[in-house]
Amino acid sequence: MQENKGRMSWKTFWLLMVNPLTAAVYLVFLQRLYRLCQFGGKRRNIPILAGCLVFFCVMLLIAMIASVKKGRRAEEQTDILKEAVLRKNNKGRWLYRSYMSVLLIFYIGTTLFYGEKIVLSASNFNGKLSWFLYERTHKRTVEIAHDHVFSGGVDKMIEDLKQTLQMPEELYVATSFNLHFKPDGTITSLETYLYGIDDKGKLKTYLISYDGSKSKRATVYLDGSVSEQDKDRKKLQPMLDILKQVNLEEAVQPWGEQEYGLIYYGVRDWGNDSTGIICLDLNEGNQASAETGSNIRGYTVSVFVPGKENEITPKRYLAASKEEEQSGSEAMSEDKPAAINPDEEFQFENGDRFRLNVADAALGSRYYTLECSDDGGINWKVVNLDPFLGQTGVAAGIAFIDEKLGFFCLSHNGGDEAELYRTDDGGKTTEPVQLPYSVMEENLNQDSPFDFPQMPYEEDGILKMVIGQGADGGQEVLYQSEDGGISWEFVMENNDLYRYGRIFSKRTDVIEECIRSGIFTGTCI
Repeated sequence: MQENKGRMSWKTFWLLMVNPLTAAVYLVFLQRLYRLCQFGGKRRNIPILAGCLVFFCVMLLIAMIASVKKGRRAEEQTDILKEAVLRKNNKGRWLYRSYMSVLLIFYIGTTLFYGEKIVLSASNFNGKLSWFLYERTHKRTVEIAHDHVFSGGVDKMIEDLKQTLQMPEELYVATSFNLHFKPDGTITSLETYLYGIDDKGKLKTYLISYDGSKSKRATVYLDGSVSEQDKDRKKLQPMLDILKQVNLEEAVQPWGEQEYGLIYYGVRDWGNDSTGIICLDLNEGNQASAETGSNIRGYTVSVFVPGKENEITPKRYLAASKEEEQSGSEAMSEDKPAAINPDEEFQFENGDRFRLNVADAALGSRYYTLECSDDGGINWKVVNLDPFLGQTGVAAGIAFIDEKLGFFCLSHNGGDEAELYRTDDGGKTTEPVQLPYSVMEENLNQDSPFDFPQMPYEEDGILKMVIGQGADGGQEVLYQSEDGGISWEFVMENNDLYRYGRIFSKRTDVIEECIRSGIFTGTCI
């Protein structure tokens, strides 16, 4: 009997581990695990997950003890009893197998169903898990040891960041370098997006955020997306050279405010406006006021009072070294604008352009600024710092009917849906366009809605716009507006509109005539 000690009855073990009760708890476990990965909510979900795990551990312990006891009793039975039990078991074996098969199918089905959802929550920023994984692999924190701007703090801060993050020697500003500081020179905040090319020729990006009131450590996100267009106009080093020649303490002392800021975009074009411009010669260290009537252009560091830019004129320190003047003239004569991306840039017939420029690409989301150019895309001016009113996504189109009236499109969820924005003052202010989606379909389909507008165009004094289903489907509908795009009227829905829309996208008269003549087979609403 000793040699059989510890033998288990596997049938008893699996009957206790695989049963309707454990199946129900397993379903609850998967549901809560999916919700945690998709939406977060640790306080709500983790206690339930922990309770499920405790239940499984208890059931495992009970099943092991019961199966061992069952195995011992089976060894102690006489041969006659074993034969009787065997005959009884043979009769119910098919029922046992059917019972276990149903439960196993349930376990496999629920595991595959929720397993796919959990995997999707970890990809393409589709859920809370993907954000968690992104931060684990792309987020760094760096202690800011030099946080005093009056004693060379900016230069020393950049050196600290370079050493800690192993940044390339030559850095560029993707958006801006925006720093705020107190009257005593203590740096209170920093927001900037830098990039550079490392020794291996790889693009490295650094989205840096620092709030001195919360922590002495700056948050840095790595490996974002950035456009390298005009990078020679966005070098970071000229800003450091300018700050070495400027006494910031003396510059802000006359203002007597509680907070100051400095901002740097790279080369800026001021045209004939010399307000607040102080020219610096980086070669000789001299300062001079800008000449009125001249074309003012160069690397510029602006010192200002936050929130009072219109009341207190900022001091704009503009670099005017001989090397920069030479490189600038060469760029003006030799540089050619890059090819236009219709999703982010629009060009008038006279060569004037508008573009949506990526200002922030943290965590897979993109913030845009609206810029304009009157020299064919060589020089750009910021028109609107936030044309999408705080919303993030991917630019899906930009179009202007004239110099004032324009439209922008921002897509979400990998191209499943998009929002349309309108401006009637050349981009200075924008507003979302409200479309009456309820009349877009005779039988509204929530799974494949018409929610991806294309760029409006003008035809016979009327604005018209095709709206599709994005990545959800392939059908399109037509809208029109007679008040400059403020309100839109549903015109028609037609399956064939999608098929021929690329050919006749701006000839709705042709589409309507084809429908009336029966060439298109769809139903016109």
